[in-house]
Amino acid sequence: MTAASLEVRCEVEQAGEYQKYEYFVYDIYGIGVIGYGVVYQKGNSVEIKVINVDRLHRGEGIGSSLLQRIISDHSERTIYVRTFESLIPWYEKFGFKLYSEPLLLVRPSSVV
Repeated sequence: MTAASLEVRCEVEQAGEYQKYEYFVYDIYGIGVIGYGVVYQKGNSVEIKVINVDRLHRGEGIGSSLLQRIISDHSERTIYVRTFESLIPWYEKFGFKLYSEPLLLVRPSSVV
């Protein structure tokens, strides 16, 4: 499976005052989840709560596909993520900037 062939599916639900977006990447059989992401949107901002890839499938571009889909779906909003120090360079490749401690990264909306 290549990153170009990955399909990222999204489900949206209302969670109180937030919209919850869940992103899924399934295995080649369409049965097992091998990549997962969750974001919460409130107003003009979105917070990435989790992006996780099955250990056996890391390094295949699945996390990048999830993040690209999240960015695409929310390009008009400011996106926040709290993450581990080791993941800062990965997020920076997608336009995030270190905003503050503890390890909050922000990707401003693309709306000028």
